[in-house]
Amino acid sequence: MNLKLAARKMLEKAFRFNPDKSLVAVFVSIALVVASLSAATYLATPARGGAYFLLYAVLGAAFCGFALPVSYTVFIARQSLASIGITAARLPMILAFQIACSLPLLPELATRLTRIDAVQAIPLVALALTIGFFEAIFWRGWVYGRLAKSFGIIPAMILGAALYALYHVGYGMPMSEMVFLFFIGLMFNAAFALTGSVFALWPLFQPSGQLLTVVKDGLSLPLIATLGFLDVLVAMIVFLLVVRKRGNAKKG
Repeated sequence: MNLKLAARKMLEKAFRFNPDKSLVAVFVSIALVVASLSAATYLATPARGGAYFLLYAVLGAAFCGFALPVSYTVFIARQSLASIGITAARLPMILAFQIACSLPLLPELATRLTRIDAVQAIPLVALALTIGFFEAIFWRGWVYGRLAKSFGIIPAMILGAALYALYHVGYGMPMSEMVFLFFIGLMFNAAFALTGSVFALWPLFQPSGQLLTVVKDGLSLPLIATLGFLDVLVAMIVFLLVVRKRGNAKKG
């Protein structure tokens, strides 16, 4: 009897159909993020650095992809930040898991970084850390997390990975790369599903993958871009702390 009950609970976690109104917020936020990224890529274009940065990093990542989901979670859904994977629970074990997942990437990444000078590498590291933070919270904690609550782990992993792959259309990536990105999405979703924490992905695992990709693609950014990306990262972290404090105050 206990085995049947356990099997039933596992099946309910894997598959369910219980959509709620938060899915509207999820798909609206995805549309806003993709629209901002597409505007940056196709209208501003990377050649116009300032406009591109504002649309991509500030409007798309920091506001639509970070501030809106965090605010919705705390102030509208009345849930803790832990519900989108922002938690210090089991942190040492989860960080060890992240390091283990990152190890296969590090030798090639180190080799490629030695082929470019520090002036080229520093802004790329800042980009990977900042966009990696946004993507870990948005695509794993927010999108995958809400999908899993509505449809179960298996459909959420597949649908979340598909949406993550399609989001890269905003970067101007061809459809031929979407299959690869789909499996990358599955890998990151699995890491989050196993731990329930964005710290299974950031600051090493997901940023390492992104850094390896931009180095392979030969992306070049001016050194001053480092300050821009780090400013956005600090702003997101400060916003997170303020929201957590206000959320705790309202509960009290």
